[in-house]
Amino acid sequence: MDRGAHIHRCDFQVHTPRDPNWSGSVPVTVDERKTYARKFIAACRTKGLDAVAITDHHDMLFVPYIRQAALEETHEDGSDLDPHERITVFPGMELTLGVPCQALLILDADLPDDQLGVVLEALAITPVPDSEPQQPPVSVLSHTNLLSDVHKELDKREWLRGRYILLPHVTDKGHQTLMRSHMGPKYAEMPCVGGYVDGDFEAKTGEGNRKIFAGLDSNYGNRRIAVFQTSDSRAETFDDLGRHSTWVKWAEPTAEALRQACLAQESRISLEPPPLPTTSLTKLRVSNSKFMGPIDLEFNAQYNAIIGGRG
Repeated sequence: MDRGAHIHRCDFQVHTPRDPNWSGSVPVTVDERKTYARKFIAACRTKGLDAVAITDHHDMLFVPYIRQAALEETHEDGSDLDPHERITVFPGMELTLGVPCQALLILDADLPDDQLGVVLEALAITPVPDSEPQQPPVSVLSHTNLLSDVHKELDKREWLRGRYILLPHVTDKGHQTLMRSHMGPKYAEMPCVGGYVDGDFEAKTGEGNRKIFAGLDSNYGNRRIAVFQTSDSRAETFDDLGRHSTWVKWAEPTAEALRQACLAQESRISLEPPPLPTTSLTKLRVSNSKFMGPIDLEFNAQYNAIIGGRG
């Protein structure tokens, strides 16, 4: 079995009908929300997305619906998808922090549904009742004047440590972005290894900011980060869904895998479709050998290393 890392086309900022700036009809009943979730997963498949993060503002109501729809998706002939074929759904939120800036909080893809509410509680977010069609305007989390404050609050729950990643908004001079002239010290002290932009990286960042992201500006602590392109999709038509994707390499869909991808961004993150060979070896089969015995080894389509006892 191939247990190696693979490249996944991702959109890490996707909103649902709970968003107050949503464009389109708003499902309210359980059945309506299930129907929307199925349509959403179908749109992800059409757009060629492998993974999404559901990041409503201070809310995760739609996460269980969309996860279930991803699990129930089938091939056109009705046959079940293999686990590696399913669309990965990361729970998440878009946070409005007292820094001030916005940030994406992305959690392990397998974080149980019954623990999502505890994440809101950890950040002192009052949940909007499920019966409400949409959220009210978001209030600033005033107790988060530093990005590290989010980490401190979440890490008080031992089971949450290492199961999330925080990505600040780093669009050039944008709304609620970290990239403003007076924000250098807060950028320098943050524990974050990545950030995100709404849209195309080249269009949303200037040369000066790209120098900062590369860790070449001492005024920003020489802190190097990776940057994810996102769609900021929030319309029933799904026109923007996946429009600005990021290709990320991981073996397991966890926050730690995303963190490791940020630390090794040259080989694990791409802002355009990465080229892959059109011809590759797929399997190694040894039928008989005195020292190896029968072996049937599937290869990863992207990278393999075989190291023997004789070097």
